Amino acid sequence: MRWWCLRRTEMGMTLKTLGISLLSMTALVASMHGQEADAMVVEEVNAVDISDEVAFSFSRHRAVLIKNANGAHHADFSIYMGNDMSLDKFQLTLTDASGHLLRTYKQKDLLRTEFSEGLAADGCMLYLDVTPPSYPVVAIFDLKIDFKRNNVSFPVFSPLDSYNTEVEKASYDITFPAGYPLRYKVVNSTVSPTKTDRDGKTSLHFQFDGIKAVKKSEYGLPLSKTSPKVYFAPSKFTYFKTTGSLLSWNDLGAWEHSLFSDRGALPVDAKDKVRQLIAGCTSDKEKVAAIYKFLGESTRYVSIQLGIGGYQPMAASEVWRQGFGDCKALSNYMMALLAEAGVRSHCVAISTKQDKLLPDFPNFQQMNHMILEVPLSSDTLWVECTNPRLPLGYVHDDISGHEALEISPNGGKLVTLPEYPDSFNVNITEAHVALSPDGSADIAIDEDFRHHRYVRMKSIATLDDNDLRKAMFSIYHLPQAEIRSIVVNDASQPFGIPSLKYRLTAHSLKYASVTGSRLFVPTNLLHKNFTPSSDSHLANELFVAHGLRNTETIVFAIPEGYTVESIPESTSMSLPFARFSSSVYVDGDTVTITNDYIISHGTYPDAAEKFHEFEKKMGDAFARRLVLKKTQ
Repeated sequence: MRWWCLRRTEMGMTLKTLGISLLSMTALVASMHGQEADAMVVEEVNAVDISDEVAFSFSRHRAVLIKNANGAHHADFSIYMGNDMSLDKFQLTLTDASGHLLRTYKQKDLLRTEFSEGLAADGCMLYLDVTPPSYPVVAIFDLKIDFKRNNVSFPVFSPLDSYNTEVEKASYDITFPAGYPLRYKVVNSTVSPTKTDRDGKTSLHFQFDGIKAVKKSEYGLPLSKTSPKVYFAPSKFTYFKTTGSLLSWNDLGAWEHSLFSDRGALPVDAKDKVRQLIAGCTSDKEKVAAIYKFLGESTRYVSIQLGIGGYQPMAASEVWRQGFGDCKALSNYMMALLAEAGVRSHCVAISTKQDKLLPDFPNFQQMNHMILEVPLSSDTLWVECTNPRLPLGYVHDDISGHEALEISPNGGKLVTLPEYPDSFNVNITEAHVALSPDGSADIAIDEDFRHHRYVRMKSIATLDDNDLRKAMFSIYHLPQAEIRSIVVNDASQPFGIPSLKYRLTAHSLKYASVTGSRLFVPTNLLHKNFTPSSDSHLANELFVAHGLRNTETIVFAIPEGYTVESIPESTSMSLPFARFSSSVYVDGDTVTITNDYIISHGTYPDAAEKFHEFEKKMGDAFARRLVLKKTQ
């Protein structure tokens, strides 16, 4: 899918001058209210003027008080410009805390690059990287862009665009001809617009004032679930000589399907290849696996943004010939290959950022990705065609549990992808530490990461030996150690459990401390530098996107001539959404420690303080030591 509308992360903070006086700006700087925030949007004014069904202009004025280096990104600017857009105005003004002018950037100062991920785009990126000379600093942006041929949606009103930023005042005016079928949807707010009719046009005015900063938090709700915003879209639209409707998700899917309808034809040699691939397959599932493997071996992902290609895929024949495509092109290509094999499938538009679509507001802004749905008699496969290195059948954590739009000859239909139970997202660890009287130790660690834990660790399989060793030293407590071997095994198979395993062996010259006749042995082999989440990094309302489970077993072999003098006490604790237990037992010449940690996905109000204390107790358990005493 083409996420064509202005993206805050790409657009940088852009705007239309209304002339905030330097004197009033100085007063705001001096007050510095909201000290915890890194930046404050002093004023943002957006204006959309729709001239007809295919063209509109957009202007924005934004003044941002940047208080420290953490907010410096508010002074940057970037935007992708398609050939249906023209930048009519750009200016960035920087002033210091006293209101003195530091520098002015004009449109001629913008840098331009036509590079794209796949070198398959008809536009360019305009950008400006600005490093403020000191703090606080005020950045005042002014921008105007004209659009043509793309009234499928309009810039979203979302002034709270980043964490640790507060908004003093923000407005949005959208003006359209009388009778134009404009729709809007307010999210995370109860604000309603004021309406004005004049000279055959209607204007809607939206105002957000006094928005508090959202602290970046390890377990905080994402901005998409908390920041107020307004979406805008027409009920019916004309786009690059095509027409469509947004009255229902079915209508949107029908328009999307019309763009795919003539893009699935394959050349004769491609059809021959499909017959070769499925020879000997005894089920549709085996056919999908064979073709998916071929897709991974013969194609690569690139971004395609050519004209209506922002929504319409490259033809399957072109992907066959070129060996590349974007998410929609590769999904359409896979769909064509499967069709040749007699297997039915559907393209599915989805968001990798938002798990919910607005059920009563069909729109383009919420979706940024495309995958393939393969309904089989026994199961439904959700196929990620842009990364065939993922095991077939695995629904990765950027899309699992997300709502999506199925596109078929029957139109569009909202569907929900499956989510794995928390107990599936497991990390199983078995470690053995053979201690010597001098405190040295031979160490072996076996890890197994599954489902969502798998995809987060999968990248280590691509690291070279040097980077892999650095990663291991950052994870484990290996003092004065030499890593002797690391063997990584991506053990995943199609339709099996996604699993990444590795085995590490090392020799530590000083794992335990020797004091007289005693060895003091750290038990925290697996959690180097573990610290509980501080109160400042926890939101009051905890949000856990994916639950998980860690099960750990560490076996310490006692050196000859030593006996156990003391062991850590076993412990167990729980919250409504988390549990931790640690047990220690002695069996002959070994001491075994088992740790079990579970946290469940969900949203938990007023849980920050309790969770902070919970993790502190976990840290205390990890910090305990085993004491061995010499017997001779």
